Amino acid sequence: MKYAWKGLKDNSFVEGTIEADEREDAIFLLKKDGITVTEIDNPKKKSTKSQKSLNKTKIKDVELLMFTKKLTTMMKAGLAIVPAMEMLKEQNENPNFNGIIEDLLILINSGVPLSQALGKYPNLFDNVYVNLIKAGESSGNLDTFLDRVSINLEKSIKIKKSIKKALMYPIILLTVALLVVGVMMIFVVPVFVEIFGNAGIELPLATRIVMSISDFLRDWTILIYISLLIIGFKFIKKQLINNEKFMFKLDALLLKSPVVGNLIINSIMARITMVLSNLIIGGVNLVQALEIVKNSISNSKIQTSLERVKREIFSGRPLSLSLRDTKDFPETMCGFIEVGEETGKLNDMLVTVSNYYEEEFDSTVDAFSQLMEPIMIVFLGVVIGFILVAMYTPIFQMGTTI
Repeated sequence: MKYAWKGLKDNSFVEGTIEADEREDAIFLLKKDGITVTEIDNPKKKSTKSQKSLNKTKIKDVELLMFTKKLTTMMKAGLAIVPAMEMLKEQNENPNFNGIIEDLLILINSGVPLSQALGKYPNLFDNVYVNLIKAGESSGNLDTFLDRVSINLEKSIKIKKSIKKALMYPIILLTVALLVVGVMMIFVVPVFVEIFGNAGIELPLATRIVMSISDFLRDWTILIYISLLIIGFKFIKKQLINNEKFMFKLDALLLKSPVVGNLIINSIMARITMVLSNLIIGGVNLVQALEIVKNSISNSKIQTSLERVKREIFSGRPLSLSLRDTKDFPETMCGFIEVGEETGKLNDMLVTVSNYYEEEFDSTVDAFSQLMEPIMIVFLGVVIGFILVAMYTPIFQMGTTI
């Protein structure tokens, strides 16, 4: 079978074709000739996706977790990385993920370390994932650090699920409210409008408002307004996201907001301490670990504070004092870390703090759900009640007149 290949030899780009029974045989033969293979494909087969398109591929968190767990199990069983990846490729059912695993295999077979190969897909394997793998390769305990990556992914998935769970009920209620109001405005209100038109009475302000909204919703031009609104929203959102000053102020405001602020703070603190402990255990120095943690957090206010902490630690200042001075990190967290520094058990304390904030996060999610339930029910009742009052008030007036 003929394979087309591209690679590096003597610091120069080379390419060509080679005859071999299997892809792995072709890579082995090229490697013997001193060629580092970067791309190889069978021209007779359907061409695989390019690196650029593969990097844009969306892979579910659960799929990534299962991939990592299976790889961990195989490595603990003593299987080498190449056959383990080949088995994962055979077992995987997602063709998009298969393309990524195939590309990783090519890189690994050409002598590229696993961490470096994973680094080609930053949208899938983030900084934390790659650096933990790198630490595992450096220490010779790749299976142990793969296990840490799995734990890290599990906790991240748990946090995401908790947030979705907290938002699910309010979203369902809001959807129901919009559907009910929409049906009433489009089908029910016009019936009342016809009655009021024949009665020839002066309508209250609330009734006129509801009728105007009903007329607007039943007009086909609403589709144009909705389209313009969506386009405008996306444009403004893009502009605001690229505005660093605005995002900084927004993130700072979110941290101080009631209920939601606690939800965000607890999730961020849990992630910071969890990732930081794993990286330090892996032998990553504190300054570099903080840089990685900073890039794994989306809140720009916390990112700025972590950058400041990193610089102070580089100058020899204790972590706990640097965190405390920013005023962005809870005293509980700073206190635990201070005890860890004084006792020489910083890693243990970081794990303790991480577990503490995970529990706090779960409690905050429950409190948020309990708070949103009555708010949404009251909102639904007020909206529907306003429409009913607006429609029935003229009827009562008509009855009084008669």
